[in-house]
Amino acid sequence: MKYAIVDLGSNSVRLSVYHVQSETAFELLFSEKEMAGLAGYIQEGVLSQAGIARACEVLMQFRTLLHHVGMEEMYVFATASLRNIANTAEAVAEIEKKTGIVVDVISGELEAQLGYYGALHGTALDDCVVFDIGGGSTEVSKVENGVLLQPQSLPIGSLNLFHRYVKKIWPKKEEIEDIQQVVQAVLGQTELPRKAMVCGIGGTARAVLEVANDVYEKPADNRMLTPDELHTLAKLLLKKGKKTRKLILHHCPDRLHTLLPGIVLMDALSQGLCGETLYISPYGVREGYLCHRLLNHST
Repeated sequence: MKYAIVDLGSNSVRLSVYHVQSETAFELLFSEKEMAGLAGYIQEGVLSQAGIARACEVLMQFRTLLHHVGMEEMYVFATASLRNIANTAEAVAEIEKKTGIVVDVISGELEAQLGYYGALHGTALDDCVVFDIGGGSTEVSKVENGVLLQPQSLPIGSLNLFHRYVKKIWPKKEEIEDIQQVVQAVLGQTELPRKAMVCGIGGTARAVLEVANDVYEKPADNRMLTPDELHTLAKLLLKKGKKTRKLILHHCPDRLHTLLPGIVLMDALSQGLCGETLYISPYGVREGYLCHRLLNHST
């Protein structure tokens, strides 16, 4: 059985096609990503008609691609891209009217839950904190004895920080300081859970890990960092020298504008969670959505 899932995010829209072998086993057949940047179409809390049209354009492209490989059905969910706007219902209705596609807008709490369930497919996570830095929001949850507790959704992400505080592609020193201040302010108002083991999921965390593996000469399949390594990497990248440009362009050119705001947030979050070990999962919300919204199993 094959399932096509589309994650309609604030920064990127990603199609993932899975082959499900059993209730607990699946493999990713292929994925496609479009950097739609929907957060850039939000004006005074409202997603513009141009933003809705952009979302429709990408969804239609993905549906055409699936048609070529013999698949007609895809499941689309949206996170902060449509959740944190004033015209959610209108945007969802307009997308359905123009494309015939129904978008499932999930809550921040459910997004945190699905991220954890997805991450479970990579490693055992019985006692830890899980965070997911997206384009428009960041989810944080505590896990104790395999039970997800206190899921929280924070209104900051790599893309909305970029749009709010950075005028060009590379943030100036003052803009970095503004980002750091707002991140600290939001985290300071949040009761962050603290665990020795911290698990990061999502595109920002995976991109940072790829850069870190290069800088620290770790194996390409390494998934572990320490908070100190992350902090040192953040200081290196925020110097914005030739090495920064080379690293980002080599490993994640589509995140050229969002990686620096993202690593500021990831570094502050890691320090606030006080973890001794930082594990970056290859899985996340899409896999959680597959298992718990479509397959309905509990592990």
